[in-house]
Amino acid sequence: MNRLMLAARTAMANTAVTVVDMEGELDITTAIDFDSFLKELINQKRHKLVLNMNRLNYISSSGFGTLTSVTQNVRNNKGDIKIANVTLDVYETFNTLEFHKIFQILKTEDDAVREF
Repeated sequence: MNRLMLAARTAMANTAVTVVDMEGELDITTAIDFDSFLKELINQKRHKLVLNMNRLNYISSSGFGTLTSVTQNVRNNKGDIKIANVTLDVYETFNTLEFHKIFQILKTEDDAVREF
């Protein structure tokens, strides 16, 4: 069974930014939970998000679909989603699908928070 653990916290360097720590796999079975989690943050008016992917092992097309949909929502609310700490395997997927052209991918969480 695939598992995705998500936790949100306020960035210490910028309290307007919410960091989402991701662990596990983002695929067709976990994308629904991911979508619900992010939509709850948006409902709380948290539109500046950093996805910390240092413990994300895998992302599928379903995961990218959810990510793209939610990103449009936050951008419509003058926010954005930045990606940080991407593992090599996950980065290769971003690169292959050319999602690195849609999302700003930064080396560290601090770098991503500073972009807001």
